Amino acid sequence: MTKKQVFCLFVGWIALLAFAFQGQRGIWQPDEGYYTAVAVCMEKSGDYLVPRIGEEIFLDKPPLLYWGILGGRKLLGTGEGAARFFGASCFALTCLLVFDLGRSLFGRFRDGLSAGLIYGTMILPFSAANFITMDTPLTLFTTAAMAAFWRSVRPAPTHPTLWKMVLCAMVGLGFLTKGPAALIPCGAMFLYLLIRKEAVSYFWTGWFFVGLLLFGLFGLTWYCYVSFLLPEAAEYFFDSQIWGRLVSDKYQRNPGLAGALIYLPVLLLGTLPWSVDWFIHKKGVQSLFSRDTWRGFLAAPSALLLVCWICLPMLVLCTASSKLGLYALPVFPALALVSSRLVRFPSCQESLLRHRIRFVSSGIVWGLLLLASRWAMGHIPTGNDCRALWQELQDYLPAGRYEIVAVDERVDGLLFYGAMEVENITRRKEPYPTFIPPEIVETEVREMLEDRFDHLYLLRGRKYIAEIRQVLQQSSWSVEEMELKFNRRLLLCRPPLENLTSLCGKSSAP
Repeated sequence: MTKKQVFCLFVGWIALLAFAFQGQRGIWQPDEGYYTAVAVCMEKSGDYLVPRIGEEIFLDKPPLLYWGILGGRKLLGTGEGAARFFGASCFALTCLLVFDLGRSLFGRFRDGLSAGLIYGTMILPFSAANFITMDTPLTLFTTAAMAAFWRSVRPAPTHPTLWKMVLCAMVGLGFLTKGPAALIPCGAMFLYLLIRKEAVSYFWTGWFFVGLLLFGLFGLTWYCYVSFLLPEAAEYFFDSQIWGRLVSDKYQRNPGLAGALIYLPVLLLGTLPWSVDWFIHKKGVQSLFSRDTWRGFLAAPSALLLVCWICLPMLVLCTASSKLGLYALPVFPALALVSSRLVRFPSCQESLLRHRIRFVSSGIVWGLLLLASRWAMGHIPTGNDCRALWQELQDYLPAGRYEIVAVDERVDGLLFYGAMEVENITRRKEPYPTFIPPEIVETEVREMLEDRFDHLYLLRGRKYIAEIRQVLQQSSWSVEEMELKFNRRLLLCRPPLENLTSLCGKSSAP
């Protein structure tokens, strides 16, 4: 086959991996519920700049992902597959960027092809593409920034100034996706320039300020607008996206150096099956302990770039106070590129043709297994599935106005399925820090007595049920208790006017 035919097959395979069975699974809490709820509320209100969940301003993340979800809904409708279309597209484009980087770094078409196939069938990138989070879009923009950086510094570059501008724009879009996390790969680029002693010449250009302007236009304009509109937002941005993630342990996401151990299984298991080659091949992990290997990194620009791309971001992630497995996703394109170098070499007993056939066939089989697992996840009962919870609530929803109140549990994803109002309240002394703190149970119950419409309280177990009943016992509201799946309890609270109407209806019945 020609290279063009092979590339078309590659694109088709990546599209299958990216988009197949994306609507099979319901919206899961917490992350998918947050982000789809914000997108739905944007669509209803027409305010596309200040994210909200219902009446609550939600500034946990910048808005690019929400806009991507809305774009999917405009193109494909209101299903789960439409909501995940943007993330799946980012995954597919990242695979193509890895292909292009592999071809550019190593000089051959098949190098790029193997790198793209490896990234597309790694467990973590593939799985992340099926969840609505900021990490998959962030990985697209950081990979695009790295590709632009390489084209501006590689030997005998063409149009380096243009690629520097593209780099600044991509970092800006990454900043609009997940804030300062987009700057971590920039540290890897700067380290590369320092080692190569090219930092001054790279930045000492009249176009430097144009690049800063592009970054600010794409990455900072929204932050400036919201901070001007809501003066307290700037302090919240600093605390939640810089201080709270890097220094403070208020988010309780594996703080301390011991928490860095979370990244060991993430890197080893998230890169399966290709991480096996790191250990069985002579040019794998064993070679990292060789002085000659590190000298080779310094001498080869492409190898040095990959080392900086992996090592410095992982160092930052390991020392930051907030650590989650998906934070390492922007490093995986570099891991795929490294892995593609290892699978190039057949064993002594194996011909080159047989080795390539084995590589392609194993990648296809593994990809089919991953697709089967994505399909199966849509049939696994879980308490995080808002679609299943919404179906369970249908028998209890009143005809008129109502509000669903979740106690110490986020169910924002119900808004995606058409819930009228959803509010989250708490009894915890230290709830998850958000821009607008959640109300406590007593406050919500007192507001309910003033609202005079139905409220449906969702609770895990029987905790707080007696407390809510105690607040209501002096009123004439009716309270019905129902048991739901996954140890949930539903308290259906109706105001007295509805009780009287119901009684009148029953007495006039024949």
